[in-house]
This record gives sequence, C-alpha cells and structure tokens, in this order.
Amino acid sequence: MLKRNSDQKLKDDNYGLNESWAESCAMFSTIFILAAFLTAILLGLFVGIGVHYVLFIDDLNETLNVCHTSVIDSKNFSYDSSDNYKHGNGSKISSIRQLSIDLKNVSPSFLKSEKRLVEAMNNAIGVDDFQKFTGSSHNLISNCHQSPSKGVSCVGVMPEKTIALTTWPNDGVISLFIISTDSSDLTDYVDDVKGYFGIPADSTLRWENVQMMWTHHILGSYSKKNLTNIELEGDIQDFYFKFLTHELKKKVASVQTKFQKIDVYDFIDPKINTIGSLERSVTNDGSYESLHPEFFKPNRIVFLDGVQQSTSIGDAQYHEALVHPAMFTHGAPKRVAIIGGGEGATLREVLKHQSVDYVAMIEIDEIMVNASKEHLPSWSDCSDLIGSSESCMDDPRADVYYEDAMRWFIDRFSPECDCSSGQEHRHFCECDDETYDSQLPKDGHETIQGEFDVVIMDALDPTDDNAFTEYLYYNDRFLESMFDSLTENGVIIMQLGDSIDLDDAHDAVNGFHTRANVIRVLERYGFESFHVYDEDHCGFFYPWSYVLACKKASCRQNFYRNEAEVNVAIHNKMIRTKSGRHPLKYFDGFTMGMYQTPSRPWQESFCRNTTNSQLCDLGFYNGKSQHDVDEDLNMLSHVVGNYRHHNISDAIEAEFFNLETKVMNNMILLKRSMEERIKTFLGKFNPIFARHLHHIF
Repeated sequence: MLKRNSDQKLKDDNYGLNESWAESCAMFSTIFILAAFLTAILLGLFVGIGVHYVLFIDDLNETLNVCHTSVIDSKNFSYDSSDNYKHGNGSKISSIRQLSIDLKNVSPSFLKSEKRLVEAMNNAIGVDDFQKFTGSSHNLISNCHQSPSKGVSCVGVMPEKTIALTTWPNDGVISLFIISTDSSDLTDYVDDVKGYFGIPADSTLRWENVQMMWTHHILGSYSKKNLTNIELEGDIQDFYFKFLTHELKKKVASVQTKFQKIDVYDFIDPKINTIGSLERSVTNDGSYESLHPEFFKPNRIVFLDGVQQSTSIGDAQYHEALVHPAMFTHGAPKRVAIIGGGEGATLREVLKHQSVDYVAMIEIDEIMVNASKEHLPSWSDCSDLIGSSESCMDDPRADVYYEDAMRWFIDRFSPECDCSSGQEHRHFCECDDETYDSQLPKDGHETIQGEFDVVIMDALDPTDDNAFTEYLYYNDRFLESMFDSLTENGVIIMQLGDSIDLDDAHDAVNGFHTRANVIRVLERYGFESFHVYDEDHCGFFYPWSYVLACKKASCRQNFYRNEAEVNVAIHNKMIRTKSGRHPLKYFDGFTMGMYQTPSRPWQESFCRNTTNSQLCDLGFYNGKSQHDVDEDLNMLSHVVGNYRHHNISDAIEAEFFNLETKVMNNMILLKRSMEERIKTFLGKFNPIFARHLHHIF
C-alpha cells in the first residue's frame, strides 16, 4: 500500500472527511491492535514495559496511515516517477513521524476508564488548538475496546495525526503511539502526554512515582534535505530519540537563533544512573546518593541543529584536551584567541593560566552565549578562580566579540594582495595555480607581526556535513589569517571531529574531505610541527580528534616533556582556586603523555593517501635502512659493552665519570643522526613521523 503524506497543514476544505470510513478505520485499527497484542501474548513475547513489537508497529503504521490518508482529498495529490508523492502545488510531502511513549506506575482506575482516556487523548494532541488554528470543526474520531482481563485499547484519528494506546491497569502500564504526517515536532508532545496520562496511583499501592520512556522515529523513504525540522536529524535523532535506553529524556530548552537551533536536554542512561538514584540524591535520607549528589545528576547535552556539541559528563575532558596541550606547548602564552566556544568552557580553561593577560573570544551567536549562561551555567563558571568573576565572560582579561570570526581575522591579519606588479604578496588575487605553488611559502609571513600566542578553534566540526562547515574550512584566506595572527612561536589547536577507524580510507577520498583540506592548508602556510591526538572521554560516541600545529619546530621540546615535567608546569602555572581544589579535573602529565603518540588509525590513514604511499615505503617508516640500523647498533653495543666489561664495584671515580661521558656522547651522536634524517619531514602533517619524534625527545 503506497503512503501519501503532506508536509504542510492543509486547509479545512482540502479534507474530504468521510466520517463513516474513518470510524470503520478506527474500529479496524482497534481490532488489529487487540489481535496483535493477543498474538504476542500467546507467543510469550510481551515481558513488560519497554517491549515494542517491530512487526506490530510496522503493520499498525500502515493501517493507521490508510485511515489517515483516506480523509484527504485524492485530487490534491499526484505521483511522480521518483517514487515521491507531491501535493497539488508541487511541494514534496514530508515523512511520517512517530512518537512512542511508555508510562508505568499509573493509576489503575484511570487506565480502566474509556471516558478519561479519550479525554486525555483529545487534550494530548491538542484538538482544541487545532480547531482554533484551522477554523475547523473536526473532532478526534475515536474508538475504544475494553477487555475484561487486560485493559483498554483505543485509536483516535484526526487530520494529520493519529493516536493509539493500550493499557495494563494491574501493572499500572500504558503504551501510546502518536503518528503525524505534518511537519510538527512530536517531541513537543512528550510533557503533555505525561501530564494528561501520567495520573499517579493511590498511595496504598506503594508504587514509585510515574516514570516515562519514549522514542521518536522518522519513517518512510525521505530525503534529509527536505525535512522541515532539521534538529530532528543528526545525533539527537540517531543516538537519543530512536531508542528506549534512557530512563530520562527531558527537554530543558529549545532556542531558535538567527544562525542555528539550540536544544538542551537532560538524559539518564540506566547503565550509569537511574531515576531512583536521582530522586534519592536530592533527599537527606543518609544514602550514598544523598551524600554525593554530584554523581547522580542527569547528563545535560547541548545540540546545535541536531548535532551534539558538549555534554556535562564530558565537559572537562573535551575542553581540557582542546586547551591545555596548546597552552603548555607554548610555555607562557599571554594573548589567546578563541574562535567559537559559545558555551564558555573553552574560555574557562584558558583563564586558568597565570600567564594569560588577554583573551579574545569571537562568537557569532550572542543568543547562544546567553542561552548557555542560563542553561549550562557550569560551562562558563569562573567563580572558584582567584581573581576572576562569577561568569568567565565577565573576567577582566576577556573580551567577547559577537562577530563573524572569519571576517574578524581576515580584516585584521590578511591584507589584500596586488598581482599587477607580478609580485604576489598573498595568493588572494588573480594568479594561476602554477604561480601560486611556485611561490610557497608566501612572502611576507615573517614580516607581519602576529599578536596571539595561541589560537584555539572551537567552531563547527570539520566533519559536519553542511554548507557552513565547507564555507568556513575551505576559506584559505581565513586559515591563512589565523597563521598570520600568531606570534613567532605561536601555536594553533583545533578539534577535528570524531576520530577515524582503523579500516577507514583517507579523509581526502571519503566523506571527511573538509578535515583533509584543513590539514593540507595548515601545511601549506608554514607550520613546522604537527601533532594529532585523540581523547575518548568527551562523552561522545567515538573518540575525538585534535590537531596542534606550531609555527616553530622548537615547540616540540615542550610538547614532548615527560609526565613529571608537565605536572610541575601545571603546579607552577595554574591559577589557584578559592576552594583549594585542583583547577583541572582531567588533564595532567600522564594524559599529556598519551597525546604525544598518534594513534595507529591515524598512521594507517596517512599511508592510505595516494600522495603519501611512497613515503610510507621508505625505511624511515618501516624500519631504518640496514646501514642506519648497523650504525645505531654499533653505537649502542659500544655503550652496553662498556657496562658489561666494567666492574662498577671496583671502579674509581674518574673511570666511572669517563664511562658516563661516553654514554652521553654516544646518545648525543645517535640523536643528531636521527635529527639529520628527519629534516626533510619538517613542516608536514605526518603521524608516523610524530611517533618517531616522541622517542627522540
């Protein structure tokens, strides 16, 4: 049966509502529901709340859709060869949206009452509001059936929406399905459904509070580009709305700005936390939860246009991994620029450094910053830092610019070039590729004095698939202006999105071509040292990748410091807190040590790029050439031989000093020989090379 759906609210006169047919559909749907449930029970499939029957849902969707589309005048629709129905005006029809909700610990008397259930159905899907909006007199056409041994099953049909439910009074359970063929966001119905159907049971039953679990699905064949509600796609739909795995899904805020849709949700994953633990954590009953409430808070997640940006359980891990490797690699940054970072957490981490005198945060969306202050207060909380402010945005060292970061950097650090004289100062002029490539690196890079020691890119993930991401990361002039904004020993760091897998092709040939372009451009502008690393505790579904690039190779001395040296630097350079707690929750010397060695997938991906395949066949990567190996072994064997044949216990002090000197001299020679061989690889993004550097330093 072909389904026809509408992506807009149709006028009242566009509906040819045949009440007798609708009633028949409702009756048939009710009978179908009862039959499906009876079959499931006989087969022993139903085990309690949270169990959904795939075949039952698919058949129910088709059945209800037949009833639903039957009330729409067929003359307003046409069918084209691309298997898409169109409305009479030529617009594409939207997909079907389904909201499934399970409630438990509901009043048994309520679950047995057909009258009260039908009233709740009318209220939940907003029949009164629909009539006011359309001027229509259409009511919800409903039909219920009560089973003596089970409960009540009902189906209600009205233009563009259908609701079905079944109750189990003895268990205090009700399952509901709301199906819509318009473009409305069904997740907005969740709180109303709980309010109208979540009637608490009598206290004599000693049941817990009413609990709810829900899922949201977009059904049928559709194009994501044609979806009206973009926030219902991406991470928020694929990882959260589709599954019943969360005990809590609660919308905290939803804000539409000029630039994006901001959604903030609280989630409880039963593998980590439970509703019961959350409820005990806000009591004074002496339980572990009440004594340590910080461990049992919901995980608050912010989404931008449906894409997950940050989580409360991974806030420190993500932002500390983004900021502190660059800050400690520089050593003593005084001036820092942040691109994006609307939540305020990146600014919070930068302000923890004693050396910082000034921070420029360039965020295009002021509403995002204000919404974060209200709904994500801990992200921008600097109240515990001595000398700072309640909000990091108000710290005297920080300036927040609500501007386009691309324009902000280009206006300040990328002057127009002039090709008329034949001398290209910058490549942003009418010069062909051959001329451009022959003049790399660009003249003038060393003569333009940058003003930032560290630039932190905390904008959109380069792996995001949208037009603005390409606009941002394919603008070479913007990336060049960031290079020129840096001081002589400047460092830039940016997040690269979810990490690659071992079996992935190179980014240049798969869907992550934007990320590959960013690295290519950074190489082109003269950064001398590249370091890529992963952090897998950010609260995302994959490890997260970052790249750090230095204008001077000398930064490696700091980047490759050992665990003790990093911990000493943290102790000496971080601002103290009023509470006496450590200013960092996650980052330390051991964590920095993990960042120093690129992961194997990054190395494998590098070698899968056709332009790098020959480099990966060189002895430097697969083991040194035999001559180099022999040379190194001779030096090391000489050192070992001295130890073996020298009786330390009988050695006089002068002989022991000579032995120590020989060891040190041989190690210096070994290091110099390796440094000589790697000169040709300076200034290139090369995870395998970086792995070797880790051993040298």
